[in-house]
Amino acid sequence: MTAARSLIVVRHGRARCNDTGSIAGPTCAGLTDTGRTQATATAHRLAGDNVTEVHASTTPRALETAHRIAAVLDLPVIRQPGLRVPDPGAAEGLRWPDARRRWPPDPLNPTRPTAPDSEPWLAYLGRATATLAELVDANDSGTLLIVGHSETLTALMHLLLGVATLDRLKIDLDHCAITRWQTTTEWPGIRHLQQRWTLLHHNDTSHIMTQPTTAD
Repeated sequence: MTAARSLIVVRHGRARCNDTGSIAGPTCAGLTDTGRTQATATAHRLAGDNVTEVHASTTPRALETAHRIAAVLDLPVIRQPGLRVPDPGAAEGLRWPDARRRWPPDPLNPTRPTAPDSEPWLAYLGRATATLAELVDANDSGTLLIVGHSETLTALMHLLLGVATLDRLKIDLDHCAITRWQTTTEWPGIRHLQQRWTLLHHNDTSHIMTQPTTAD
């Protein structure tokens, strides 16, 4: 029997753009003190999980979170540009309410304004799911850790469900929350065209709730 494989998705820690309510892609200023504390707590929580690879979005808040986790796990961080946040275009640096007043919403994701040069939600899903598919299919043993964003988990849901839209389903993910998947053990003699995955835990923040909050 093939050994079960695991997939862990962690959202970045609290970032400075979260405090200011700003849209931040490449100009992201990274984590707050609270976010760094969250990342360290997450690292210690994952220390016993036999993580074999750490992959991260190249958006600074996710990359900083990944480096803090990887340092404790004694692993390198593998950068994945395809998992960066949707490119905000002209909305970069603006507060979310201001950008939403200035430009109409993306019809497939109304929370995101369609600023000039911004990346349509469908285009984001295309490149994010392509990256995730490569990672999931290549991971033939061990535990794969992906550090990204709430959008990362949404894209993974699209990929594993095999659907173009989540319709009425909203995926929440707190800062440094852990979502854990494992390859499905099928009944003897049952074969599927693709490897199936079982969701074990979603949005687990128990390791964060037990940590003292550091003032920003």
